[in-house]
Amino acid sequence: MKMISAIVFAGLWTVSGVSAYAESIDNRVTVLTSGYVQPIDGRGFLPGAQTDGARKVASTISVVQGEDIVLIVDPGMAAPKVWGEVLVTLHSLNIVPKDVTHVFISHHHPDHTTHLGLFPEAVIVDFWASYKDDLWEDHPDNYELAPGIKVVRTPGHTDEDASLLVETTEGTYAFTHLWWGPDLEPQEDPLAEDPDGLKKSRQMVLQQADWIVPGHGEMFKNPQHNAVNVTKKQRDTLVNAVQNASAAWGKAFNSGDAVGCASAYEENAIMIVEPFGTFTGRKNIQSFWGKLISQGYTGVGYDNPTLEVINAKAAVITSKWEMNKAHGVITKELWVLQEDGVAKLKVDAFEVLGNK
Repeated sequence: MKMISAIVFAGLWTVSGVSAYAESIDNRVTVLTSGYVQPIDGRGFLPGAQTDGARKVASTISVVQGEDIVLIVDPGMAAPKVWGEVLVTLHSLNIVPKDVTHVFISHHHPDHTTHLGLFPEAVIVDFWASYKDDLWEDHPDNYELAPGIKVVRTPGHTDEDASLLVETTEGTYAFTHLWWGPDLEPQEDPLAEDPDGLKKSRQMVLQQADWIVPGHGEMFKNPQHNAVNVTKKQRDTLVNAVQNASAAWGKAFNSGDAVGCASAYEENAIMIVEPFGTFTGRKNIQSFWGKLISQGYTGVGYDNPTLEVINAKAAVITSKWEMNKAHGVITKELWVLQEDGVAKLKVDAFEVLGNK
């Protein structure tokens, strides 16, 4: 979804720490399903605390696409039918299980490993080694799997814990079990084997990550991420490019031009539309907008949008939105400045909340 009204800029000078190196890397991160840990009334919550304990547990499952690598993170427990939905989403990203080259497991608890067998061609990677067929290969700490993708040891929850750090255009993602859920929760891990080690590992990750994908919850932005300098000229250039591109998209949509809508996206952009699915590449994105336009949808507008400059080449927009027949929320529009000075969408994630 794009803006057709003026942007309300918020936090323009609160900029995440993204290196110039990261800006040149085309790694892509997609959270396939967000996990959870939920108590069950009358049953013991903590594992091992009592013999009849029970709880609802699902792991956060993600995919990372980079240079010659397709990596699944923590393919573990999930509610009925969720894994079927995960495979459908992977297919929409043009990924089938045999295409997955690596699986990263944050630690060895079964709730993060129950579906390893879905990816028969993958190399399994943990805190100290990789495994394929009958080959066990040790690796050091800070092990780089591919450009901008590395495994770092983060003991605390268990001694075998590791985190995956992925550099992208929009910052560095940390896939980790140092926290279970959003907002750096829990503050104290009741299952931590090494509470002091956990604190040290958390400090290390907070110094490096812009986005945190916790073991059992929704991704969140690191509230302690370091700022980097973006000059006023760089900021103004990026903001103007995003404004112009957004306005062009709005004009195309309201005039019924699906081709014009699709031209706002990078060639291999990802559009995530809840609850309708994931669309990869301009052709599929154009088809989505074309069908919507043919059904009479028009008049899109944004309600109290915010724009955050991530670095000199990338900005993220979030907002509520509405049009003549529906309304919803934009959770992430990632705009990236191209070499020709035009801003295009790399990731477009939004949710339809209802009809009007």
